[in-house]
Amino acid sequence: MNNDFDFVNDLKDFKKRINSSKNKAMCEKFRLECRRFEKIAEEYENAELYLCDQFQNRVVKETYSINGRELHRGYYSPSPVFDVVIGNCNRGKLLKRLTKKSNVAFNYGFDESDRLIVVKNFFDESITATEFIIYNNNIATGITFSSDHLITNLCEEIYENRKLKFLSQADFFPENHSIFNLHQESYTYDVSGIKTADIYMYDPQFPLLQHQQYHFKHDADGYLSEYTVTSFDGETPQKSVWDNHIFNVDIKRKV
Repeated sequence: MNNDFDFVNDLKDFKKRINSSKNKAMCEKFRLECRRFEKIAEEYENAELYLCDQFQNRVVKETYSINGRELHRGYYSPSPVFDVVIGNCNRGKLLKRLTKKSNVAFNYGFDESDRLIVVKNFFDESITATEFIIYNNNIATGITFSSDHLITNLCEEIYENRKLKFLSQADFFPENHSIFNLHQESYTYDVSGIKTADIYMYDPQFPLLQHQQYHFKHDADGYLSEYTVTSFDGETPQKSVWDNHIFNVDIKRKV
């Protein structure tokens, strides 16, 4: 009986929290971002055949990778640190040569400027999704179509001085033309490389926002060596069991 009572109280507290003016203000920027990505999806929803024709003709080099399906684009995931700070995911590895036994996860197509422009997702030798990456000055926008020819994901990378400054990934629900999950990352740099990464996860259905900030250090050779993490409620740091805990970086990476 007490457990039922606690559950009801927890549910009331949860509803009170998500309906509070503080939570709504905190989520407003991300709500508007969802609307923006929905408009991008609307703009490209009938463009798959055109994009396929235009982009496939520009592919001059192809590579393949295995594993890494937990990450968007696998080996060429646009996030420089997500697989570093999140467990149970990896980028997979590139294949030196393709054989009949290769369990291909991704096929990557590059243009004459060596820019990644087409990514094909595979499962059991079948293409399950295709992403076309559109470049416009310092912005790269990825539009992913499912095998049913429906947009399911949008990705936006914003660069400053050739360094990735902002990354957004939006899962799109084509049946009702809405974003159902928004993932964003923003980065700062120092002379060693990446200094901080703010990772936001926004669920527009509730709405709820999760925010963690990661602080990185590098070794003498410039590789990521360790990091700490701070959790936030909006812009307010929150106490956590991981406060001041130093995580070692097991992946050898310079960013």
